[in-house]
This record gives sequence, C-alpha cells and structure tokens, in this order.
Amino acid sequence: MSSRSDPRVVLHPAQGRTIEIAFGALGGIVLDTPSVDAVAAALDGAEILVSYPWRDEFLTPSLRWVQSVSAGTEQFPAERLREAGVALTSARGIHGPQVAEHALALLLAMTRGVGRAALDRRDRVWKSPPVTEIGGMTMGVIGLGVIGEAVAERAKALGMRVVGTKRDITGYRGAADRVVPAESMDEVFAEADVVVITLPGGAATRGIVGAAQMEALAGGWLINVGRGSVIDEAALAAALAGGVLQGAGLDVFETEPLPGSSPLWDLPNLVMTPHVAGASPHYGDRLADLFVRNLAAYRGDGDWINRVV
Repeated sequence: MSSRSDPRVVLHPAQGRTIEIAFGALGGIVLDTPSVDAVAAALDGAEILVSYPWRDEFLTPSLRWVQSVSAGTEQFPAERLREAGVALTSARGIHGPQVAEHALALLLAMTRGVGRAALDRRDRVWKSPPVTEIGGMTMGVIGLGVIGEAVAERAKALGMRVVGTKRDITGYRGAADRVVPAESMDEVFAEADVVVITLPGGAATRGIVGAAQMEALAGGWLINVGRGSVIDEAALAAALAGGVLQGAGLDVFETEPLPGSSPLWDLPNLVMTPHVAGASPHYGDRLADLFVRNLAAYRGDGDWINRVV
C-alpha cells in the first residue's frame, strides 16, 4: 500500500506515556508525537495516525491508515475514510485481561460492600455494609467477544455459572455454560444475578439496555465496561434509586467526563470509575505489537488485523 520504507506516524498525545514509550522503541517508522493542538498540522505529509480521538481536520491528503487504540471505532468516520482510501484498524483483542479484571473489581466492590465502606470512611462512620458471595451466582455476559470471554473465564474461576450472548453461536467453544444469539439478550437478563456489558457503541447498540432489562434483572447487579451509549442512563438512575437493582458498576458513560448535573453522582449503590478499565502497564507493548503486524500489511506483506475499513 505504501512504497516508503519508513512512513511518518503521528501518535496522538492523548494516548499516554506508556504507548509513547512503546512506539518510540519501534524501528521502521518516523514517529511524531505533537501536542494536542498540533496533531492536525503534524498530519500534513504523514501517512499514519495512531489515536482514539478524531477530528475532521485529521483527514489530510497524505493520510493512508488510522490505527485506533480502542476496540471500538465508532468515533471515526468510516465512510469518509473509505471514500478517501484510508484504512482503519481497531485494537480489538488487546484489552481482554485488564478490562475483565476491572469488571470483576466493580462486581466485588459491590458484593463485598467495598463501595459502601468507602462512603462510610469518607464520613468517618464505622458500620458494616451488606455483603454477599458470588460463588454459585449466574453471571450474564452481553457480548462474548474477546473481552466478554475473558470476563467469563474469570467468573468461572470464582465459581459462577455464566450465560452470554454472541452474534454467531455456531460451534461455540468458549467459557460460558450457555450461549444465546444477540437478539435473545433479554433471556440473559431474566436468568442472571449479575450482568456484565462488553458491547461496542454505535447505532445498533444505543440504548438497548433500558428499564425492561433492568426489571428483568431485579435484585441483581449491572456492570458496563463496554460503551456508555449502550445503557439508558436515566432508566439506570431510576432503577438504582428505586431499589430495582441492588447496584451497578460503570466504567463508561454516555457523555465523558460525566456532567456534574448527572444523578448518577449521588447514588450510593453505584460504583464508578472514569473509563480506566482498559488501562494497563502492558497496554503500550500490546498495541505496539499489533501495530507492527499491521504495518507489515500496510507495506504489502501479510494480512491486516482488525481491519474495519
């Protein structure tokens, strides 16, 4: 796709220091790490962008490939990139271990009363929070992709039964005890004690978890480490305030940062983290390894991994 041996690569600074270090150690590229305000200017003459954020001015005449640092790519204008002849690849598959651990951390923070105890500590109150055990419970995983499978494996290790959804269940050989098609998602909510959402964003998943699903999960816990747009946040706030759900754990939100006016801030049975489930000291190296394999494909040697466009 490119005749240049050392293409110029622009790394968006929002990706963090660990990724910058990992990419800085790569050979065969000319790496540019501009300031946030200078990304568009740096892309003038550059062929490759590595980024999570997107702005329209990033689509320069020289751009030929965008490597997303996230599994989801809904923030990128896929059709415009296709029309411009720009490849788009995702980072699907490198988030599994850390996101799965984070999902279990959110669950245990709720079931072992850690979230409530943290609130009591802030108020200097010595009080035993309600606790329970997850062994023997049924976990529902909405989206048995790479991350969903990693969640299922860890849940099984903790003695949980796992049911989940997958777009194509033909020949399924994963960790879940039972798997149903994506369109049968409501069955999982009715059967589970806790549901973990790992779905990507986009029009197909926007708001698909609402009041009806929360009623089906009544008395249980809801966790989202996928995309914030999947859950109807107003319905979730009502379900938590009204006691329909025992608790919820969120790492992702419809709008980020979460607005100060959101009712979610004031719910004591909600554990929140600021979209950090994918963070890991190993993330930069994993992304760099994926990039190197796709760089070979960009040069015409091998197949693309996770190509979206």
